[in-house]
Amino acid sequence: NCYICHSIVQGIYNGNVILEGYDNLRVYVDNGKLLGSMKHASGFEPMPQNAPKLGDCDIAKTEQWILDGALNN
Repeated sequence: NCYICHSIVQGIYNGNVILEGYDNLRVYVDNGKLLGSMKHASGFEPMPQNAPKLGDCDIAKTEQWILDGALNN
């Protein structure tokens, strides 16, 4: 879902945010912006932009991955 707008390969860096590749993604995991945006939490830019929030299951999987240490797996 994220790579459509935040991908090096696609050449699209909306909001100057690149989420492709573990090192790029980890920046947004560590600063809380990835999950905050996915959850449409107050103070975060809701993502995906101009689209409905991702499903609860997808958000829960991402949150659990982060809680498990956001391993490069």
